[in-house]
Amino acid sequence: MAVAALIVSGIWLSEFFAWTPFLSIFMTCVLLSVAAVMVRCHKAAMEFICLGAALICLGGALWTVRSSTEDGRDIGQLAAEGHVLEDSAVRLTGFVANIPALDSVVDSNASKSSRPQQIRTLFLVKAKSLVLPEQELPIRGMCRVLVEGDATSLLRWGDRVELTGQIDRAEGPLNPGEFDYARHLHRNGVSVMMFLKHPAAARVLQSSWWHPQSLLSGFRQQTVAILKTHLSPGNRATAEALLLGNRGHLTRDLERDFISSGTMHLLAISGLHVGILYVFLVRIQNLLLVPRTRALVLGGIVCIFYCFLTDLRPSVMRATVFIVLHILGQVFCRDLRMGSLIGATTLLLVTFDPSIAFDVGAWLSFLAVGALGWVSNHAPPVTDRPVPLDALTWQDRIRDFRTSAAGWLGLSCRQMIAVTTLSAPLVATQFHMVSLTGMLINILLIPFTTGTLIAGYVFIAVGLVVPPLAFLPGFVFGTLLALLNYVVALSADVRLGFVTIPDLPAWFLPSYYLLLVASAVATQSLVRQWLRLSLLAVVSGLFWVVCQTPSKHNLECTVLSVGHGNAVIVEAPGGKVMLFDAGALNRGDRTADLISRFLWRKGYRMIDAIVISHPDMDHYNAVTSLLDRMPVGQVILTAEFVRSKAPEVLHVLDTISSLGLRCDIGMHGDRIVIGEMSVDFLQADLKLNSNKGDNASSLVALVRYAGRCVCLPGDLEGEGQSQLMSALPVCDLLVSPHHGSTSANSKALANQIRPRYVAVSAKDERLKNALTTTFSRSEILMTSLEGAITYRVGANGVAVVDLFKSKPRGVSVSEMRSSF
Repeated sequence: MAVAALIVSGIWLSEFFAWTPFLSIFMTCVLLSVAAVMVRCHKAAMEFICLGAALICLGGALWTVRSSTEDGRDIGQLAAEGHVLEDSAVRLTGFVANIPALDSVVDSNASKSSRPQQIRTLFLVKAKSLVLPEQELPIRGMCRVLVEGDATSLLRWGDRVELTGQIDRAEGPLNPGEFDYARHLHRNGVSVMMFLKHPAAARVLQSSWWHPQSLLSGFRQQTVAILKTHLSPGNRATAEALLLGNRGHLTRDLERDFISSGTMHLLAISGLHVGILYVFLVRIQNLLLVPRTRALVLGGIVCIFYCFLTDLRPSVMRATVFIVLHILGQVFCRDLRMGSLIGATTLLLVTFDPSIAFDVGAWLSFLAVGALGWVSNHAPPVTDRPVPLDALTWQDRIRDFRTSAAGWLGLSCRQMIAVTTLSAPLVATQFHMVSLTGMLINILLIPFTTGTLIAGYVFIAVGLVVPPLAFLPGFVFGTLLALLNYVVALSADVRLGFVTIPDLPAWFLPSYYLLLVASAVATQSLVRQWLRLSLLAVVSGLFWVVCQTPSKHNLECTVLSVGHGNAVIVEAPGGKVMLFDAGALNRGDRTADLISRFLWRKGYRMIDAIVISHPDMDHYNAVTSLLDRMPVGQVILTAEFVRSKAPEVLHVLDTISSLGLRCDIGMHGDRIVIGEMSVDFLQADLKLNSNKGDNASSLVALVRYAGRCVCLPGDLEGEGQSQLMSALPVCDLLVSPHHGSTSANSKALANQIRPRYVAVSAKDERLKNALTTTFSRSEILMTSLEGAITYRVGANGVAVVDLFKSKPRGVSVSEMRSSF
């Protein structure tokens, strides 16, 4: 375990310090040579130090060699240098690197009752050549390919294919707290993404049906077809997640239920699933009187096959390698301790794929196994009491049953407490949620999930061997899945059963796990007690930090980069948070994720008020998803929004009503006062002209603090803008109405407001030239170029603008103008 920990540390450090492959390998060799010299000099301390440093450098060498692009042929590097045009179609040849899987995309604009599902196919391609008009350029690198439509019947793992589509490189985050998708792809060895408009854009050049990879693809597609034939859509989505690890068909509501109830690990194929399969197979063979060694080997072979069938997921690989090492120990009569098994498994995995060191799911799997092993090692030994069978009365049998049941329940509780203790910090970091009911429901669901998985394995086996008889186990499996979904949804509906938390402090995770490990390995009782008290103090300190509302002594107004949409967060002095609009075209769920991550990064656990300016989807389609992620105090709507008959609007209103949130109608002349900050609302009176669009009746918010003013006009334009023009004051910051549209951003508006800064929440960067001409005395800031734009006003009236993509990030605009 020590060797594995040092190598993993080297992998982590190599990403942050940008080591080169040559430097890592050279330093490893030098340190090993020095360690050999220290052995001859009998200097044990220096020998251990040099060996430890050599292992760290070895981990760095594993990662740098794996992610090196120094030869200039990597497709991601070519795309960055402009050799691959990202706005035009290109032809790429390569080999399919995994089993293609289907994914269901739900339009976030649609209501629950009318959500059209778009099927797409996801797979990886190992690039070999790029077909240009004048030549065929040899390349390398991994591409993540997304095909609109079902291409699983055309493509198989190992096929040589030619793809025609658009190449795109993932960009870094544009908002504070945003998930770094570009780094995620890089860690997984993916250089670029490729988008195909139709399955016909993928052409198979060479396919070998007899190849093991192709056979695995065919087997998986048959499994998916069986699930689709015999299960309902909802049960099929859960079944694919449980058995194959594909969560692409899960609805957002169902996935959120599993997260809120603390049972998300049931859908992530892990050691639990592989362990259940292995134990089930061994027990069946024991009943059939198969010799023990043969039963273990056959069970291990099936687990290896299952690992490949699930695309070599890190947690499944961990469990499979763990089982294989255990089988080898049993076959060769070697007693392998838990620590040795975990360490050897880690070494094999990081050697095969160093990116596993960054996989949270793999580490959760390791922690769960370690917790279960620790509890099992400390469990009291089972004592055998040979009793004559005729001496057992029915009272004795009841008493023995109660004793065994109490023992099982106690062991299950200890196991869940151990697993929760080890995994809860990582789960909270990943999902920003702590499930209070998760521990209780997991004790009940683990045995039930075991039965469900066994029923699923039997169903698939019968469906593949004897298809006409698959309906009977399919009915049992479907019933168990429906019951599982119902229990999870029932648990998630307990609003007090989970709490959302902001980002954890950077010091917490290292302190927590160091103290936890130290207390577990401490031999002296007094030292162990002190370490446990220190651990309790660290956890108590975390709760104190998390429960604190961020102390604000100034006003911060942040225009998030959400593409073509609008999401403006106002942090008032004193810690109150107001959100003005929340939506983006076809990106409602992603916008909700950006908003919640931004607030979690700032330390907020709730939104005090959400204001929706008008019923355009790119201003509100993130609200329902956001209400699932964070508590909200109240929602302020317009009369036009409430009167709308659009299904998407009705879905928002139904969600607000079901949560029992306070809902107010914002009208012209309304005012909100929070300390020294005030928010005034303006709205044009267009009741006499019902033909006017929603934009003209947008609710305008004027945020004032310390002599400064910020104007948030929504999509105000046309007659509504003309009617309110004289009421619009001079402002320091104007969020460009209607996302920079030339019709809404007139010269008259520029002369009336005379803003110092104009923030444009849009993706079309061509608008900047026209806006620069219109607002000749203003500085035009586009979220697509600058990232999140934060306007900060101090109590003394001094104001600065921070651009997230400025170098260094978070530093204000170079001129740092504090006034006009």
